Amino acid sequence: MTRHPKIRRAEPGHYQLWIDSWCLSLEAEGRSKRTVTMYLDVARFFAGWLRQARPKVRDWDEVGRDELRAFFIWLRAGAEDGKPCPHALADPGTAPAGCAGYGKGYINNVGRGLQQFFAWIAEEEELPNPFEKVTVPAAPKADENPPPVLTQEQMTALIKDAERERDYDSRRDAAMLRLFAATGGRLAELALLRLDDVDVHGREATVTGKGNRTRTVKFDAKCAVALNRYLRARAKRSTASAPALWLGHKGPMTPNGIYQVLRRRGERLGISLNPHLFRHTFAHNWLDKGGAEGDLMALAGWTSPQMLRHYGRSAKSARARRAYDRIDVMGGI
Repeated sequence: MTRHPKIRRAEPGHYQLWIDSWCLSLEAEGRSKRTVTMYLDVARFFAGWLRQARPKVRDWDEVGRDELRAFFIWLRAGAEDGKPCPHALADPGTAPAGCAGYGKGYINNVGRGLQQFFAWIAEEEELPNPFEKVTVPAAPKADENPPPVLTQEQMTALIKDAERERDYDSRRDAAMLRLFAATGGRLAELALLRLDDVDVHGREATVTGKGNRTRTVKFDAKCAVALNRYLRARAKRSTASAPALWLGHKGPMTPNGIYQVLRRRGERLGISLNPHLFRHTFAHNWLDKGGAEGDLMALAGWTSPQMLRHYGRSAKSARARRAYDRIDVMGGI
């Protein structure tokens, strides 16, 4: 099954030339590195799908409304090996479980990215824009399909499993798991930390988030202990002089390498794990335990209450039911 976020993609092939040109245009406009990366990722994703599902289409100027609509159907209903699921094409609403597709939020992001790409091509080459009569699939409503969170039992099992051994990988993975869980940081923020960014004794880390904004996040005492253990093991590595916090067996780790470590840790215990799940869980636990919304916004690096509502909807109903027992709605009658 081809699924978001990392397990996918045929190579873009001959489509790459125009993607490279768009990259230069975005950088010239002063777009943030994160935005450029996201837009290019979307264009490559669609290009890979075109190569596998629409091999007769040879270039971007041959892409029309039918290709865009078929791609969105494929995203909603799922696929095998990059080819649209036949059930999805016939009726997305009746696709079997094996054809389960991507979430509405992700599809909306993909659609908006492609909309920007084809608007640029249309202006660059004075070509018709295939999006003129194609609607980008809508984002999910505020309380629709709240994202999952890790249970206390799952979090405990993940950390205990990593802390059971004392080898280098286990020390590193335990510190990694605790830092993601204790801060709710984004993958790019925590993956690109440098040694100088982390104050173990002060239990703080300085991260760089969206828009190149820096902020300080806190972590708990147990996370500090795990980081200290990792740093002792790290100091013995041949690549210990590298400024990056996280080291693999050949040197500094990439964000994708850290993603794979966390995913494998989850697979060991039968847990579908990705870095962003820690962020949802952090926000849920903070609000569930009565933490202030403004403090959560500052810690998570959100500048808009919209993101607070988005993350806060994880297990929102469960929080409301627990709050019921703390509030005497009958006033003692």
